[in-house]
Amino acid sequence: MELVRLRLDHQTALREFLDDFARAGEPEMPAFLVDRNLPHARIVELLDAWSRGEQLEEDWVPSTTWFLAETGRLLGVANLRHRLTPSLRRFGGHVGYSIRPSERGNGYATLLLEEVKRRAQDMGLSRLLVTCAPTNEASARVIAKCGGRYEDVSFYAPAGHSVCRYWISLE
Repeated sequence: MELVRLRLDHQTALREFLDDFARAGEPEMPAFLVDRNLPHARIVELLDAWSRGEQLEEDWVPSTTWFLAETGRLLGVANLRHRLTPSLRRFGGHVGYSIRPSERGNGYATLLLEEVKRRAQDMGLSRLLVTCAPTNEASARVIAKCGGRYEDVSFYAPAGHSVCRYWISLE
């Protein structure tokens, strides 16, 4: 199992990954921020560009996206935002992650977040803000296992809902 950046040869694996979410009634995920209807080559191009701080949407920050991969399958995705804006500080945090629905409950989310922590530290970050919905007990357990310290619940009007905010020290 390894953390990889999306490549052109992941086209079928990405389609299967995204289809798993769609079958589970989860058309969106917090870590895959690209329009899934774009051609695969454009998705790869955008994710690479965003990691360099290029081709960003308005009010977006540079971010790097990795996939947890095993034997040609994509099991999970994580997006690490390189810095926080005021809105990310209140709602989105540094890290978004998702495990494909058919693979949940296998410890992959903990493995994924631990690896993202290492990469964030390598990028020079000293702590990470990670958020989850107040009803997402599984994600709250993962964040706590990875060293997350609960800070508070923050309501974000543009999204119309609240998130629990946790800080993870990388030092």
